[in-house]
Amino acid sequence: MLAPPLATALEPQAREVVFVIDTSGSMAGASLEQAAAALRQGLGFLDESDWFNLVEFNSDANLLFEESLPATPLNRDRADRFIAGLAADGGTEMQPALDLALGLPPRDELRQIVFITDGSVGNERELLLRIGERLGDSRLFTVSIGSAPNAWFMRKAALVGRGSHTHIGRPDDVAPEMAALWARIEHPALQNVCIDWGMEAEFYPEIVPDLYAGEPLWLYARLPRAPREVMVCGELEGRYWETTATVTPDSGNEAIATLWARHKVEALEDGRLFGADAEEVRRQALDIALEFGLLTRYTALVAVDRTPARPADATLTSRDVPYLVPAGSTFASGFSQTAAGWKTQLALSIVSLAVAIGMLLNRIPGWFSGSGFSRDRRNAIAGTPIGPEGSPTRQEK
Repeated sequence: MLAPPLATALEPQAREVVFVIDTSGSMAGASLEQAAAALRQGLGFLDESDWFNLVEFNSDANLLFEESLPATPLNRDRADRFIAGLAADGGTEMQPALDLALGLPPRDELRQIVFITDGSVGNERELLLRIGERLGDSRLFTVSIGSAPNAWFMRKAALVGRGSHTHIGRPDDVAPEMAALWARIEHPALQNVCIDWGMEAEFYPEIVPDLYAGEPLWLYARLPRAPREVMVCGELEGRYWETTATVTPDSGNEAIATLWARHKVEALEDGRLFGADAEEVRRQALDIALEFGLLTRYTALVAVDRTPARPADATLTSRDVPYLVPAGSTFASGFSQTAAGWKTQLALSIVSLAVAIGMLLNRIPGWFSGSGFSRDRRNAIAGTPIGPEGSPTRQEK
């Protein structure tokens, strides 16, 4: 972890900042207003040594400038008019916007892409692969907008893009969240970070993000033994840099082990997203979850209350407990009987049946005739059409 005073010791680097804003239909209303406010706030942090560009996308993607331009007052005024004309409509096609931002002509300055959206997409896997393939030396910072963004995708996109994720849920959050993001990314202290543990190590996250002045960088590693020292290297202000840190002797603890296990399960799940065998992922994740007591999609937790209900040496006693059964009744007696007994109920049922039969015979005259039930009436009641000669006609279906 770098000491906070380094943030003031480092000079801000000249950068190329590419803002990407979602103007699809899902951003209508407050979401687009918050996104536009975040965009204006980000532009306000630029100075004339920075370069910038804007990309807006819905079903199509459009650039403000064909190539990034210096952040002069004139160019920022053009950007402000561009933002004022944004309207939410159409679908959410992120890939063309990412391709435009990542495919801009290369510059010597560090390219930082600030992606502002609610992340309402269904092809997360393809987009994450695209970011990994085309990122190069750029860095991707995602800003999720609204009360219900696709936080998983936004967080993963920032992880693959070696940046960070910021969530803006309310209009009042725009100013402090964007100020915090800008304070974090305008002083990149160490890029392309590498770690030498001095032994075989399984650590997460596997994609090591950049280190920013005043910010900690957390890695969780499982080692065969406690290391004596760890070498950290990277690029500091464009030059190679390394240092060796002495590790405090400690075998770790249960809390750190649990954090490592959670990150390993997450990495396994990410592998399933990118084509790893689902059954193998399940087997490995289940082993880790059972070993470290984690709640995952494959496991559940059962709470057992081991608080003693009485002192262990207390004498057992018994007593009657009141219950809601009428006096003189027991549970074995079943449900209470009705007012009439079963013989009366049987007699009433027979009478009802006889009345019903009588009503039916009264509605169909000639039911019984001297020659019995006529064929025509039988066929009519049975639903068979009768032909002109009294014979059933054939029905085609």
